[in-house]
Amino acid sequence: MSAFFSAVTVYGLYGMSSIPFIVWAGRSAYAGTHASKAKRPWPGISSTIFRIVLPLLLIFLYAWNVSSAASASKWMPYQFLLLPPALGSIAGYGIGFLISKRTKN
Repeated sequence: MSAFFSAVTVYGLYGMSSIPFIVWAGRSAYAGTHASKAKRPWPGISSTIFRIVLPLLLIFLYAWNVSSAASASKWMPYQFLLLPPALGSIAGYGIGFLISKRTKN
């Protein structure tokens, strides 16, 4: 039972570490979408690249290194630590975009 609580605690803290990135990316996507003058508002090219494309590349790089475990990279522990910011950035972008799109109309 103690192993269960230990795992829940570790993954809970790991999940909580993405909350600042969800807030930061969400506020950024909200402001960009709200300021957009286009017919179909969206946060913009740079915001999309930095908050969707680059985090997805980090996630895919980690998944690729994990799948080839025979030649594990020395960078895998550091790549693992980059997952909460990457996932939080993607989630925050989506949340901020959807909220701003609803309030703009």
